[in-house]
Amino acid sequence: MSVTTNMSADLRERADQVAELAGRYAADLAVSDQLPAEIVRACLDAGLYRLCLPGELGGARVPLPDSVEAIERLSYADGSVGWCAVVANVGASLLAGIDRRQAAVIAAVPERLCIAGGFPATGRGVRADGGYLLTGRWSFASGARAATWLLGGMTVPPAGDGDGDGDGPAWLVGFFPAEQARIVPNWDVIGLRATGSHDVVADEVLVPAGRTTPLVGPRWSNDPIAAVPFFALGPLLGAVPLGIARRALDELVKLAGTRVRFGQPRPLAADPGFQDRFTSVLARLGAARSYLADRAAEVWRTAVAGEVTPMAQAGAALAVGEAAEAALDAVQFAHREAGTAAIRADGVLTRCLTDTMVATRHVAFSQFFRRDAGRRHLGVPA
Repeated sequence: MSVTTNMSADLRERADQVAELAGRYAADLAVSDQLPAEIVRACLDAGLYRLCLPGELGGARVPLPDSVEAIERLSYADGSVGWCAVVANVGASLLAGIDRRQAAVIAAVPERLCIAGGFPATGRGVRADGGYLLTGRWSFASGARAATWLLGGMTVPPAGDGDGDGDGPAWLVGFFPAEQARIVPNWDVIGLRATGSHDVVADEVLVPAGRTTPLVGPRWSNDPIAAVPFFALGPLLGAVPLGIARRALDELVKLAGTRVRFGQPRPLAADPGFQDRFTSVLARLGAARSYLADRAAEVWRTAVAGEVTPMAQAGAALAVGEAAEAALDAVQFAHREAGTAAIRADGVLTRCLTDTMVATRHVAFSQFFRRDAGRRHLGVPA
């Protein structure tokens, strides 16, 4: 499946160079519980962890649709490489919400900045002098072992004496140096193994108030990426299963020209029934990819104009959900049609299947977001 967009030739070349390196590390990526240091370094050198970092902090100032394609290209080579790039970029985007001076401290060397952690508010912040004492444990902290900075979602009790002013706990995200946390190596899963999505534990880590931000709120940066709300960055995540699925179909094409099923007189590619099934899957995946690109472009257009509209966000959520379903269907089709050629644990199609299964379990692909988007389109309060 060819990919042609308005993506800059320079960014495309940098993404493809990292993808090529990931291909050379395929055997390691299949069994490791973290990205090889060489791949992390290559992503950093290529600026692929700075796609969503505000330009004032050394970010790449890349349009969102181009970032989506870059992630898709990485994921075509290896899902874990693409996934970790998404996490690092989404974390970097939140620096536009914290105090600008604190953001400059975190991004003092933007070329080496690598952020990981957990966004859900499973931590608790206790008010302390100048900030919060953060204690918590966050699961699925993809890329934690390579991170220079970590983030953790936390609830913070309302200010005051708690005498019932009607305000509940606030949900904030706090940033802290990676060396101040402990990694629990428990990422033993069937797919996306090299994301190294281990648990991260913090025990009364002091987080200055200026290093906290709500997931959705005011941003100081003038970079359009700062105008993209946290939940409208979903197209980056949707690009991961799309890239994996494109790889699966391309692998199937390679097999179909020579694979002859038991009892059949000709290769799979010459079977009219297979041709019909293949083209249907191909068309649906292509449509899902085009819709995701279109909705990402609309999010970016409104961000450049100053404010991402609720309908643009709703469209992105719908596109992300459809991308996940179309990708999973495509990968399952490829694995099934390949027959016994796909059943080996170390096979490319098996990795495509398990990586896509794990990726699409993420909450961003859940029915919750699609239903909420549907409510907006139907004129029902979200």
